[in-house]
Amino acid sequence: MREKQIQRDIIRALRSLGFQVDDMSQPRASMMPVGLPDLRVRHIHWKIRGWMEVKTPNGRVTPGQEQWHETERMAGGTVAVVHSVEEALATVAEWGAPIEV
Repeated sequence: MREKQIQRDIIRALRSLGFQVDDMSQPRASMMPVGLPDLRVRHIHWKIRGWMEVKTPNGRVTPGQEQWHETERMAGGTVAVVHSVEEALATVAEWGAPIEV
């Protein structure tokens, strides 16, 4: 499965749970910072927010992405690399979503 399809499936699943999901992925020619994760995920009622980098099962995080993730974590943010809808749901459950995975 291609990364964009996995990403669309994750967005659909999270939105069905009431999450606001912003697709931040852009062509590299854009002015977005190097390493910015694909998805910004927020749930107002559950007070959850974080970033998700979507990869295929064999996909790897680039050095620029690793640096962005580390800087975000150092600033108190939450970032996860996910490879499937199941991993994305498990991640938001770890972040405090009251769902069963």
